[in-house]
Amino acid sequence: MNGARVAKYHSWSPGDLIDGNGLDDTLAIVLLNRPILLEKQYFTALWNTAKVRVAVDGGTNRWVDFVKDNINQEYQLKPPELVTGDFDSCNQEAMEYVEQLKCTIVKTPDQNATDFTKSLMVLQSHGYDRHVTRVLALCESSGRLDQIMANINTLFLAEAILPGVGIFLRSSNSLSWLLRPGVHTIDIPQRLVVEKIWCSLVPIGQPCQCTTEGLKWNLDGSRPLQFGSIVSTSNTYSKEQVRIVTDGALLWSMGTTPKDM
Repeated sequence: MNGARVAKYHSWSPGDLIDGNGLDDTLAIVLLNRPILLEKQYFTALWNTAKVRVAVDGGTNRWVDFVKDNINQEYQLKPPELVTGDFDSCNQEAMEYVEQLKCTIVKTPDQNATDFTKSLMVLQSHGYDRHVTRVLALCESSGRLDQIMANINTLFLAEAILPGVGIFLRSSNSLSWLLRPGVHTIDIPQRLVVEKIWCSLVPIGQPCQCTTEGLKWNLDGSRPLQFGSIVSTSNTYSKEQVRIVTDGALLWSMGTTPKDM
């Protein structure tokens, strides 16, 4: 491995994003236009604890539908602080609903970026970059492949938009984020280790040399990770901390429920 390219050290503790326990108020939630399939109590805790809540275009429809479906139940949601997008997917009923709540509505018509990418720009332009340390985008990892790939591309773009802020993709059955060149340690919730839940390391955009510790099938750096060669999918854990050293960008994904096995 080229040591000159591996310099930064990163420590990750994603347990609160997986189980919803111990959440702090430095989190931003970005709701994209996908069905809300998360367990209701977990979703409510995430949404209401966050420092700032953002509904993105058709995600506004999803938020309004959730609120109306649970209006007489314990799953009451705070209004979004920001509603953004080019609004080609947000219906009139949902827009009128958030207007009545006095939410800040920011239209982002630029077609050279996705609504997800532009929502991060809006967070920055409204000064939330000074108050949040992580952004959790609620999406799904099945359905339209082009949108899934666009979300991954936003992970690459995010460093220039919100430097130093971790950007995570949370679906109903996984949590994913980008590992940039460097040394990474990831604290794994005990439940995931005991239940042998899946995890993966996928190189995006370029080959990379990678070594790991703490996985059932560790990588020793003898072969580059790249499409057309090998990628590490359907892996799992041998201990509660994983160490990864990489000289290129990797998409780290971890399953969150036993049903994924």
